[in-house]
Amino acid sequence: MYLPAAAQKSKNKKVDILSFFGYDQRNKIDDRELGEMLNMSSDAAPCLAPRKPRRHIASAEGITAITLPEYSPGGLDSFTGVAGRRFWYKGKVVPGADLTDGEKSIVDFGGSICIFPDKMYYRYLPDPDTGEVRNELRPMARSVTITDPALNTYYDEIGGIYRASIRKTGADFDKVFKAGDSIVISGASMESNNTFVADSRKKFASDTAIVSVVIKEVESDEISLLMHNKSGGYAFFDSCVNRGPLKIETYIPDISCACVHNNRLFGASENGEYIYASKLGDCFNFTSFQGLGDDSWYSEVGTPGGFTAIVSYRSAVVAFKRDYIHHIYGDSPKNFSIPKQTLSGALDGKSVAEVGGVLYYMAADGFYEYSGGEPERISAPIKTIFKSCKSGTDGRSYFACATDRNGKSSLLVYNPKLNLWHREDDTRFVDFVRQGERLYGVTETDMYMLGDDENESGEVIRWCVVSKKFTLDDFDFKSVNAVCIRLETGSETHIRVSFAADDDDFRLCGEIESEGKGFLVHRVPVRLKKCDSFRVMLEGEGEAVVHDIEMITYTGGRTNVKHIR
Repeated sequence: MYLPAAAQKSKNKKVDILSFFGYDQRNKIDDRELGEMLNMSSDAAPCLAPRKPRRHIASAEGITAITLPEYSPGGLDSFTGVAGRRFWYKGKVVPGADLTDGEKSIVDFGGSICIFPDKMYYRYLPDPDTGEVRNELRPMARSVTITDPALNTYYDEIGGIYRASIRKTGADFDKVFKAGDSIVISGASMESNNTFVADSRKKFASDTAIVSVVIKEVESDEISLLMHNKSGGYAFFDSCVNRGPLKIETYIPDISCACVHNNRLFGASENGEYIYASKLGDCFNFTSFQGLGDDSWYSEVGTPGGFTAIVSYRSAVVAFKRDYIHHIYGDSPKNFSIPKQTLSGALDGKSVAEVGGVLYYMAADGFYEYSGGEPERISAPIKTIFKSCKSGTDGRSYFACATDRNGKSSLLVYNPKLNLWHREDDTRFVDFVRQGERLYGVTETDMYMLGDDENESGEVIRWCVVSKKFTLDDFDFKSVNAVCIRLETGSETHIRVSFAADDDDFRLCGEIESEGKGFLVHRVPVRLKKCDSFRVMLEGEGEAVVHDIEMITYTGGRTNVKHIR
């Protein structure tokens, strides 16, 4: 005889969440982690709190890059950068040529904002002689083209007298060049009179080729030159009257990304073959090779792929490719070296940012931190695969606006001290810049200051968090009777509390309205069908800090399971 199974007694159980971790997309997570998140931050950790408001600063159409004029006083209260293929300085379009489409690498070298790969610059500091600012976007390279000039070299080995010059009546050389400029000569009717330029590993300079041309003296009709070959010895023209046009220019190499380090401009080529360094204190001279400590410098790089980023980091320069990291050590051409390469580079160069002496960036398989050894992956909680990322920092956290393969963006924030990720929203920021402890970001149309404590824009933040699937580590049926939430609320806070059974939709269980600022425990009754797992969701508007959550649950009766034979 079979007897019916004895009824199982329901068991009450409390689930206490007394501290909160961050955003975690993995299938099985800690009780204190959140599976979904909108507009949250680590500002009140280990409590749960929404992000700070953003202040709208300026608007412009077609923004692609933002920069900070480092030698200009005052706050960042207007837009400086590239928008609509034009350069803007402090909210106004700068006259000059249009820029190309695509991403830009912008650096400020002593008051000259240099834009790559366009090789254009804007000088915002007054001229030391006239005291005026030339309000114009100009090419970094200066050049003249002259017809039928006289090229001469003379060398007396016994007396050690060396002279080289280019002469052309009415050329006005002194209006274009100055003593100390390194120049490149091209278009000479005699091939040996052209300057060799290192722009491809497939090209090689002969022992007698001219690789460095530096202006010794300049007059209206004549420039006197110091020319050297690759061994550092004197180089020579084939003296002649050049037939046809001759171009003389201060050559700027093809640079896709740039940085400033130890009073030099460092740049990397998009094809990944070379890293360049300008002459000391002069971002416009890249072909001065006289064997001096203030010379410019370049080096071939043998790893495959193009460069994605180059940054000044501690006492070195770090250059990223998609799969490699290169360090450039040294303080002059005499000791510059690239002694090693590290695997795992940056997929998007705009994702590289330094926080607390550590570099953070996005690789093909997630986000990494790098401090000179082997990079360490920090994004185990982030399952989404991203194809691009723009990043910035306020000095405390790493802000990464990452775009997935479907074109959806997420602003993710990593707190290195807590090792926690939080998600803000889907605002598509295209670039960031930091001034002091403030972080500014730009979308394609607007500029914002992130973390506005005073909330001058009056933004009402709508936030949301969704818990893990709670199973109570029990295979029995379970449900929730009530939830208690310990909250700090602002003067106008509204919170909705919802629960979902298994994979069902969320159902609203109760709402919390603040009656002014306060710190209270709110109890919300819950009506939830029996289930194997459940989730809780908090949706809020306005200021709030969630200290603790207590869920009063019960279990009883075996869940329906699928029997496998």
